[in-house]
Amino acid sequence: MQNDSLTMRVTDYIFSYIRDNELSTGDSLPSELRTSTELSISRGIVREAFRSLAVAGIIEKENGRSPRVGVLNGSFLTHLMVHAISTKQVSVSQVLELRTSVEMLAVELAARKRTRSDVQRLRASVAGMRESLEDLPRFVQHDLDFHDLINRASGNPLIEIVCTAMHGSMQESMRVGLLKRRSGADIAKVVESHELIVDAIEQQNVGTAGLLMRKHFAEAREALAKVQGD
Repeated sequence: MQNDSLTMRVTDYIFSYIRDNELSTGDSLPSELRTSTELSISRGIVREAFRSLAVAGIIEKENGRSPRVGVLNGSFLTHLMVHAISTKQVSVSQVLELRTSVEMLAVELAARKRTRSDVQRLRASVAGMRESLEDLPRFVQHDLDFHDLINRASGNPLIEIVCTAMHGSMQESMRVGLLKRRSGADIAKVVESHELIVDAIEQQNVGTAGLLMRKHFAEAREALAKVQGD
């Protein structure tokens, strides 16, 4: 328990150091030795705290170099979401509810801000889905890529991080849902719904893009309910 308290002191120190010195990604942070001396905490506890911060993406550590401020990423949140679902603290249905609201916002922002390159990449992703109708793992991956592209086009990095974490936790449920509830014709309709979303984004029709994404997730929730009812 005491070690947990000391680890938290190290964590708080690093967060305060970053904030007080107005550091940015890639800027240097105090070494383990300096932190240990500054806080009068053993090197081993400091090392463990730094390891946890590195796993969370707060800092970056390389052998022989002082730690640096980390690049924003969703790896820790992804692990948290997978853990929450696997331990049944959160249901896939609840994750899907959150995805609906966040990705409706994402597609509306993407429709406002999209570039020609964004549209081209989305078209390529849909084409990949259409070419993978008989290869379910590839189809699911193209589907995930499609949503990742929209989230990136939204211009909001928090949307991208949160949605990527949810995608990782839902990948298996997506595969099972497609396998158990859809014929080849049904899966082809999924591709068509994605094409309509791209059309709305390309035309910068914000309202239509949002409505189509809501419909897409309503169908996904219906499919999930059928799978859970089997």
